[in-house]
Amino acid sequence: MIQKKLNITFEYDYDFFLIGICCPLRCYQLCYHLNKINETSLYRCHTDLSMNGLNKNESGYFPIYEFWDEKYQNQWYLISNKSEIICKEEEYKGTIFDGLIEKRKQLVYLIPENQKIDYYLQVHGIYGKESKMQLLKKINNHNRIVSAHEINVEELQSKENLIIK
Repeated sequence: MIQKKLNITFEYDYDFFLIGICCPLRCYQLCYHLNKINETSLYRCHTDLSMNGLNKNESGYFPIYEFWDEKYQNQWYLISNKSEIICKEEEYKGTIFDGLIEKRKQLVYLIPENQKIDYYLQVHGIYGKESKMQLLKKINNHNRIVSAHEINVEELQSKENLIIK
């Protein structure tokens, strides 16, 4: 009997506009300022975006805020690119700190190839070129935001981390 194998490949359609934002603000502070300048109502989701398998058994949790724009039928997400995880405990042996156990913190990134980006703003839906430019101009003109620029999602190596379920 002849056996046939079928391979099914699934490819996600990255049909959103992505802005990388650099700023020293905490996520909730940036959310507040974005709400003011864009007249949106971004709010914190009940669950964070999680990534498993970063370093052995650790998981990274990235805060996520969302907003549904009724007027233009767009879905907005603000996602932090950085998460601080607590690594396994380390014990110092053979030093003056012999027997001291320390929990080490490590910074992990949602998109490791863009470590200079602090936050990502995803806008799902129809968004024209002129509207994108106006949005970027509003964000860049804010005095608390260092820079904001459009990111081509197709060029990112770890773009699958931006999929929100």
